[in-house]
Amino acid sequence: MPSDGSPDSGIRLLRERMRSIPGLLESWGASDEAKLAARPRLRPRRVVATGLGSSEAHARYLVWFLNRFTDIPAEFLPTGALVEPVDPARFRDRTLVVFSQGLSAAGRIAFGHRAGFDSTVLFTSATAEGLRRSGRTERLECLELLERDDTVEIIRFPLEDEYTILIRVVGPALGFLAARLWAGSFARPGDFCGDPRSLGIEAARAFRAGRDAGHEAWPRMDGAAFSRGFVLLASPDLSEYLQNVVYKFVEGLFRPAPALQELLQFAHGPFQQLTASPRPVVVLHRRCETESDQLRRIRQMARAACLDCLATASGLVSPTDLLVFEAEGLFVEALLDGIVHGALDQTAWPGRGLDAPLYDYLGPVRSGEPACARRPAG
Repeated sequence: MPSDGSPDSGIRLLRERMRSIPGLLESWGASDEAKLAARPRLRPRRVVATGLGSSEAHARYLVWFLNRFTDIPAEFLPTGALVEPVDPARFRDRTLVVFSQGLSAAGRIAFGHRAGFDSTVLFTSATAEGLRRSGRTERLECLELLERDDTVEIIRFPLEDEYTILIRVVGPALGFLAARLWAGSFARPGDFCGDPRSLGIEAARAFRAGRDAGHEAWPRMDGAAFSRGFVLLASPDLSEYLQNVVYKFVEGLFRPAPALQELLQFAHGPFQQLTASPRPVVVLHRRCETESDQLRRIRQMARAACLDCLATASGLVSPTDLLVFEAEGLFVEALLDGIVHGALDQTAWPGRGLDAPLYDYLGPVRSGEPACARRPAG
């Protein structure tokens, strides 16, 4: 439902979107778009993935999955690295994968250099009809150009119009499913579920499991203990791509970003810093003997330093490739409680409308040329 622009309306809309996620994972998994994601037209030899905001998490998850479960080497490249011309000798045999839910200016920067790549894959929620209806002519022009390019493959996932409030929750969750379907198509036969409908159901189950565990595990995040942020320790199967959870606290609660660390990293600097300047420690560990033992040791250190240490009672229980959905669900109640009890306005957020100088930045594009025009690299 649309927001009427009031703080309460923004909270209602956010709650409605969060509650819709499991159902959308299931319904989109049964869609024709999901089937296309699971049967890509272009097979990459090597991958370079990029994205900003929640899209960074999608790109990093894709890189993690490809490197761990396929024979396709992949790397994450910050979008800013694509502002300048790319080296054609470096990227000639690689596929550029861009995540951009709304086809923002940053995404269009990346497309401007796709001539230096073997092919390009766009993950987006944007459609020509939606962009035309909203009057976003520059984005529409870019999308239509990409749709005419046979070296480009476009994979779409919900939600196209996830604006009105600052924090996005549906697109990030569905983007992970789209990335999993695409990358999973290149995994070794039999290693992972490849059926989109079944995978959507499993992803929804993982999200619900996280949401239920989070409801029991986390205190309300509006307490003074969290006002200066916290340290988020995560299983190595999660620590490479949990940026979206981090951004939720920045965009949802307007609080310092949690410091994201892998479990073992805690003893190599973060613990010493927290001993000098205490903040809570939140641990996301898998239900297995190794990580349960690490949690016991982390708690022992936290007790010795009088630090609050929070973790789910049983640990994360989802399959390795679906842990991200469980992690996304874990913080649903904590975020909603923090926004409600902090009376935080998600419709008139701090700095609204003041970010255009950088948010709308398209890089050094020649006058009169579409930002995503196919140009020679170098």
